[in-house]
Amino acid sequence: MAVDDILDVAVELFGARGIRGTSIAAIAKRFGLTDAGVLHYFPTKQKLIGAALDRAAQRQVSQLVALVQPGGLEAIRALGEWGAIVESDPGLAAFSIILSTEGLLENSVVRDWEQRRYESIHGLGVSLVREGIARGEIRPDADPELESSAMIAFLDGIRLQWFYTDKSLPLALTVRRHFDQIVERLAVEGPSRA
Repeated sequence: MAVDDILDVAVELFGARGIRGTSIAAIAKRFGLTDAGVLHYFPTKQKLIGAALDRAAQRQVSQLVALVQPGGLEAIRALGEWGAIVESDPGLAAFSIILSTEGLLENSVVRDWEQRRYESIHGLGVSLVREGIARGEIRPDADPELESSAMIAFLDGIRLQWFYTDKSLPLALTVRRHFDQIVERLAVEGPSRA
């Protein structure tokens, strides 16, 4: 058993039961440990939560960076693959949704982290639209702030729909089609063909 194994189980259980609904004992039980066994690596639940957040963020950021690497309009098109990524790791998606929900509470241990995450993702979307405008790929009248907010709203909402339909919604296809429509609407000369 490695620290990463503990963190992966923490992410899984936090995603399934929420942060408040997951005890150190539940995580320890998965490894046949006592609470003290987990506390040896993470002296408090707060430290474990912080490490689990970092672990989940590393997984998501590496996936996101690969998608947006081309920048501009092609990066926005590539974001259409986010649905397939979510389908491949539903536990991580559930964890992210639970954190978003728990982050709404003013006294939540994840509120600041969630606000920073949103600001970072929103900033990325704004920069992609601005880059596309600067390259001449995206219409100059496009509003980067509005476009970024709309993309985030769609991705947050479609993930919820996927879970509420017991994952029967064709998430990968739906996200891909939506982002193709965004690209078509934003492109200077109609749809951009890869």
